[in-house]
Order: sequence, then C-alpha cells, then structure tokens
Amino acid sequence: MKAIVYNNPWDIRIEEKEEPAIILPDEVIVEIRATGICGTDLSIISGEYLARQQVIIGHESAGVIVDKGSGVDNCNLGDRVIIDPTYYCGYCDNCRKGLRNHCLLKATTEAGVSIDGTFTKYFKTTQRFIYPLQDDIPFEQGAMSEPLSCVLTAVKKLAVTPFMRTAILGGGPIGLLFYMALTQHGIQQGVIYETSKDRIRLIEENNVLSKGWKVEPAFTPQKNQYDLIIDTTGSLLEKSMQAIADGGKISLMGLRNNQQTINPREIADRSISIIGSIDSQDTFKHAVDLINSGRMGLEKIITNEYSLNDFSAAIKDLGCDLDIKQRNNNISSLKSVIVI
Repeated sequence: MKAIVYNNPWDIRIEEKEEPAIILPDEVIVEIRATGICGTDLSIISGEYLARQQVIIGHESAGVIVDKGSGVDNCNLGDRVIIDPTYYCGYCDNCRKGLRNHCLLKATTEAGVSIDGTFTKYFKTTQRFIYPLQDDIPFEQGAMSEPLSCVLTAVKKLAVTPFMRTAILGGGPIGLLFYMALTQHGIQQGVIYETSKDRIRLIEENNVLSKGWKVEPAFTPQKNQYDLIIDTTGSLLEKSMQAIADGGKISLMGLRNNQQTINPREIADRSISIIGSIDSQDTFKHAVDLINSGRMGLEKIITNEYSLNDFSAAIKDLGCDLDIKQRNNNISSLKSVIVI
C-alpha cells in the first residue's frame, strides 16, 4: 500500500508499505477514507517535532472497518468509524491517575509519530479506539474528532463561563476549533488574532465566525483586556501576561520551542492561571457526539482535499514548502484533508 513516510526533516516520500494484518482478537483494521493534516505533521516534516525514521505520519482519521479479530464486539465489517489515535494502556501510574493523555507508554505508541499512522490506505488499531460515524456525516468531518477532542480537553480544564472576555491567538484549525468549542460553552463574543493575511481572508470568505466574533491581524496587549486568552501559537505568553485581567486564565496549547520571560510574582499577586493542555483526556466521545450531531459547521473550515499523490502540494498550501525547506505564511487553505 502507498504511504506518506517520514525519513528525516524535509525528507518525506510516498513509499510502499506492507498492509497490516489481524494478529490479536481485539484488533481491527480500518480502511482510511480521510486524514486531516495536523500542525504536528508539519512540525515533524520541518524537524521541530521528533518522529521515528521510516514512520508513516498522520493521525486524524476516519474510515471503514474491513477486518476484525475474533474478540471484537463493538463493530461490524463495513461500519463507518472514527479513530482515536492516542493510545493509552490503562494500567500505568498516569493512566490510573486519570492522565491517560500522559500514558507512560505514549513515547512508543503514538500514531504517526512513533508507530505507523494513517496517511495510507489501511490502519490497525484495537476496538477500544474506534467510535461510530453517522452515515450522513462526511469522513472528512469525522477526521476532525481528534483535534476537536484535544480542544475540548483544554476547555474543560479552563472551566469557562459565558461572559469571559476572550481572545484566541492563532486562526489556524486549532484556533478555529477553540472558537467553535467556546461558543458551545456559551461564549458568544471574542477576537481571533491571526498574522496571516491569507488565513484572515479565508476565514472571512467562508463566513466561519458568528456575529459577536471577529478576526484581527495584530495582537497589541492592553492592561486588563481579557479574562481568557487561548494561545495556540506557543509563542505569545509574555504578551498574554500583559493583556490578561486579574484572576484571568491563559491556555497554552502550541508546541513550539522558545524561551519567554515572565514574573512568577505577578502570577501569584494577580491570581492568574496558566494552564497547559495536550491530547485528549476523557473528551473523545464528546467530540464524536458533537461531530455526529452535524451542528459544528466544520464544513466551513475544511477548505481543501487532496490525494496521497498530491501530499507535497497539500502541505505547501498550508505554508510548508518541501522544495525550499521552509515554513511560511503563504497559506491557501484553513484545514486540508487527504482523501483516499
């Protein structure tokens, strides 16, 4: 089967890989129909995020069950399903503390990073990690469950209330999913700050934002400006500290490596909460239910679809150029999906 394989930074190729086969009774094989391109995939390609050499990348997926082990009792052949790619063992110390998103086996079980992922035709997982996809929901939207579940985990930690003055830093897919999740939790006004003119244009042309929300190009912090700041960029904590109100909350979800300077005394003296979040923690079912409801408006942010053979063009449209080995703000898609 054809697959998108990571070799080294900026060395991504379409290669032939062996098709997976059922070995254990709880295993299932999913024929992948759609996989979203994640910011983590772009960071793997550019060398900002470590992955195993020769691994098949990709992890945001939906497809159809084509084979299953003798012990699988929660699906049938031909069922449309969504895949939770974040493996957890259930018995390590972190899993038993409720931190399944920090399973101690994660370093060796992360789909698309340390084990083969889903930019290919077939993917093997177990029955614990599949969820039903309604017949009327496109596979492309089903593939959004993983990033949406990550966002919902962060929102749950923040304990948001409807009247928080809110800013989202970054108008990429994660920022836009935060907007959607926060509106589901009653926050009907806010600002998304996005530096890419191309991305701003796409957000406006696709009518992504509801009345009360707006997108602006420059985040210029002012004192006591926001009660809630969501930093999806991983690089704006200092500015967030300048804009956050007393008792406010800052959510960090970006995975960029950088150093920033803040005063710990200010955090205590002003009762500021800085809350990190990664992956999905007891929110995947919630994400699946929201997507199956059909009320999220995901069709507005899934702007481009590509085949496996067009993968280099797909990531170039997201500002990741294999030819010049560089990431940039020349963006012509909000969320891109590989369709097989």
